[in-house]
Amino acid sequence: MRLNHNALAYTANNNLNTINNNLTKSMERLSSGYKINKSSDDAAGKAISQRMQAQLRGLERAVHNSNDGISLIQTAEGALDEVHSILARMRELAVRAANETYTEEDRDAMQAEIDQLKEEIDRISETTEFNGRKLLNGELNKKGYTNKDTVSVIEVAGDIDPGVYGISVTGDATQASMTLGIDALTGAITKEQAGTLKINDFEIFISEGMTKDEVNGAIRDAASKIGIDYDTDSGELRTQEYGSKQSIHVTGNTALNSLLGIDENRTEYGTNATADFRTESGQRVGFRDSATMETQGNRITVTDRNGFKMVYDVEPGSSADDVDVTVLSAGPMVLQIGDNEGQTLNINIGKTTADALDIGNINIYTHGYATDAVGRIDDAIAEISGIRSALGAYQNRLDHTVNNLETASENLTSAVSRIQDTDMAEEITEYTQQQVLSQSALQMLMKSNARPEGLLQLFQR
Repeated sequence: MRLNHNALAYTANNNLNTINNNLTKSMERLSSGYKINKSSDDAAGKAISQRMQAQLRGLERAVHNSNDGISLIQTAEGALDEVHSILARMRELAVRAANETYTEEDRDAMQAEIDQLKEEIDRISETTEFNGRKLLNGELNKKGYTNKDTVSVIEVAGDIDPGVYGISVTGDATQASMTLGIDALTGAITKEQAGTLKINDFEIFISEGMTKDEVNGAIRDAASKIGIDYDTDSGELRTQEYGSKQSIHVTGNTALNSLLGIDENRTEYGTNATADFRTESGQRVGFRDSATMETQGNRITVTDRNGFKMVYDVEPGSSADDVDVTVLSAGPMVLQIGDNEGQTLNINIGKTTADALDIGNINIYTHGYATDAVGRIDDAIAEISGIRSALGAYQNRLDHTVNNLETASENLTSAVSRIQDTDMAEEITEYTQQQVLSQSALQMLMKSNARPEGLLQLFQR
């Protein structure tokens, strides 16, 4: 027996310290719920779990992003539903006006409603927004610009890669025009000259005694209703729109025809712009060989597969010009629908103003104009239907995206839990074991410290 060095007490104390350390770790795991509370607990596990947690938070944010995208699409689709209703009403009015049982006053009322409906389409297009982002005014479409001031890009849509696309404008569009011999009217309208003057079947009543200024005013006011400008000085009638679909035909009674120099068999037409794909070294610049071009008036439309569409407006004076359109990657709304770089969805929504839908200048003052309006409104309805169809496809895709992200998040959460979370049942067992060992070690330490007291008994003897 030794007095100076109590080796048994040292051993008991070391064991007690080890057990207390294990007991502290167990209590920390039980109180936090994590079995990795610091890097020293499991260095590799800590690194793996942190990386997984970053990915998990990214997945959760991507779910929110996708749901925000769905809300945006629903906002745009709801506005377009109202545009559809407006177009249906406009078509109803056009079909009604095509029936020649209505007076000019009746048509004035119908045209006034159509004009208000066109303004509402423009207002919806310009004001529909989501979180400050306008949705229907063309801001969410691909952007492009030309190298010519006389050619503007109206729409760039579909499967169009950024780059340069070239066309050659070979001919200008023209308006239909016709000149009346108004200078021949030096006195008042006679009884023989009085009657009905028709411009594209729109009736103008020329009554006996009207002066040149009054006749000019009546022609000017009537022509403006059907989209024709009238120069009261020269007597020239000119359509406001361009193209081969624009025409002017004037008829009247014999005396009035003679006075104004009208040939009833004469109809003047506008012409369409002409253009072709520009080539270099025998290859089209930018456009695929499958692309096709169509011109109507001063508008040139190039289409290709996968919804490729590029629309230009060509002002007079553009003929013989080579035009390069530079398409930018900017424009479409980019939704981050994944947790990693490049996991995005681009949303394109075309411009839906009345002019973009080619119904900005429709009128219903004659049977011919009304039936033309019906056809153009039908085309506008088809255009809006196409946009809504694309939006529906986007939404369906995002619904599946959300489901996939939530499944991935669920599985990744389970993986992180296996690495980082405490198995409470197992840890309570460990805690109980260490607690019992701690009590036992404490008792042994007490007994080992009491053992040298036996030496006193030797001294007493």
